[in-house]
Amino acid sequence: MADVIFVAIFLAFTALCIAYIAWCDRIIGPDEPDTAIADAAEQPEEVTL
Repeated sequence: MADVIFVAIFLAFTALCIAYIAWCDRIIGPDEPDTAIADAAEQPEEVTL
């Protein structure tokens, strides 16, 4: 019986976490890819010693 309770609590916690992430995405929007890293990779800087 304790195993069933543990699995139920684990599933409820997982569902709560997924709902929290969906709620945060609704408030602030999903993450966008970082274009600054892609721009820096395309234009290497000169290194002087």
